[in-house]
Amino acid sequence: MASQKRSISFDESVLHEAEERLTESGGSLSAFVNAAVLRELRVARGLDLLAEDDTRFGPVPAEVRTQVASEWPA
Repeated sequence: MASQKRSISFDESVLHEAEERLTESGGSLSAFVNAAVLRELRVARGLDLLAEDDTRFGPVPAEVRTQVASEWPA
């Protein structure tokens, strides 16, 4: 897969923590950021699908949400 170079800015504390973790694991900042962005994209896609389902089928009834929440592992 091709890659493109970009310039991005970080909050200092976020960058510091990421660099500390990468020093311990030997990973690269680029790979770390790429994986984080990919996770965020997957979450956004999932939320889009849920919103589409709500539009097509209506929201999940409260009693169903309660039942699922009670049965879902914590």
